[in-house]
Amino acid sequence: MASEQITLEMVEAHLKEHPNDANAWNMKAVLLASVEDFGAALRCLETAIRIEPELAAAYTNRGRILMALGPDNIHQALKSFDKALALSPGNLDALRDKALALRLLDRPNEELACLLEIVEKVADDWKLWLRIGDLHLEIGKYREALNFYNKALELESELPSAFVHRAIAFSMLEKWKSAIKSARKATKLAPEDKETWRILGDVCFRAEKYKTAMKALREAIKLDPRDPSIRNTMGMVAFKAGHLKDAAKQFEHALRVDNSHSDALRNLGFIYMELEDWKRAVDAWKRYTKIKGDEPEAFDALGFCSAHLDDFCTAQKAWERARKLFYSSGEKQESDRVQKLARAARVNCSRQKKAEKAQRKHEKTTRSLRDALSRRRKGN
Repeated sequence: MASEQITLEMVEAHLKEHPNDANAWNMKAVLLASVEDFGAALRCLETAIRIEPELAAAYTNRGRILMALGPDNIHQALKSFDKALALSPGNLDALRDKALALRLLDRPNEELACLLEIVEKVADDWKLWLRIGDLHLEIGKYREALNFYNKALELESELPSAFVHRAIAFSMLEKWKSAIKSARKATKLAPEDKETWRILGDVCFRAEKYKTAMKALREAIKLDPRDPSIRNTMGMVAFKAGHLKDAAKQFEHALRVDNSHSDALRNLGFIYMELEDWKRAVDAWKRYTKIKGDEPEAFDALGFCSAHLDDFCTAQKAWERARKLFYSSGEKQESDRVQKLARAARVNCSRQKKAEKAQRKHEKTTRSLRDALSRRRKGN
């Protein structure tokens, strides 16, 4: 910090003698940004650009400071990087900064083009090849992703993340042996990283190797016992293996950690339906529909389970909601189906309400008669 302050004072002294030195203003901006005086740094850069409009480094530094100021400024930062590249085509610093901005803006295809331009000049940076592989994985080009992961591994042979992501790419191509082999390699390289075990579990689950999947997921949960997503996956594995009660326990465990974990709630609702535990199923679907109020299938399930408990009024409301959601999503056949169920439930609900009303009236009459007899006995 002291050396930076000394350097800043030297630059300021220089600027007193040479106020039109754009490079010095650019240097001052960098020093001010290093102590997070971003406002003053931007003013220095504006001065540098006014003095020398074609100073590419000033535009690059301006973009960096804008990014440091937060996500609302990333678009403006990107414009600065583009200006720097227009003035200095192929500038590696500007290209790297532009790639980062595009990543933050979630523009994978443009980021990919930027990174491919960089690796034409810098081919020995494994991080670049890994990121390029990840982008191909993200946009669904799995074979290309594998090629780029292999390039990264040629430069750095023990990269757990490369083996993890390669396992995902292999699994998307349904090359299960290769996927499992790659995931296993990741667990050997990083046995204390729960993500390596989670991916091995996921890959084995998709390959229908349920025992191996559960074994890997148990290793993952040892590393982080409070991760609800791992518990949720363990529940799915148990379900696929035919262990419904064990599956329910895993989903319930996930919800004890995070009571709003929607995937676990949804899965738990289906498990209780399989177990014909209608009361718990209704509870799960009610909780789920409060979190996800736009899924017609969930309201359909709630109606189905409520009807099994002879709670036709709740079933009616659920099916009516399902009908509206199915209709708005263009699923007319499903909308018509649940509409018929809602109508039948409405009839039964009406009958239930009448029966309940008659029961209350009967209880009131009985109570009044009992009270009258009690008063007569006291009078005697």
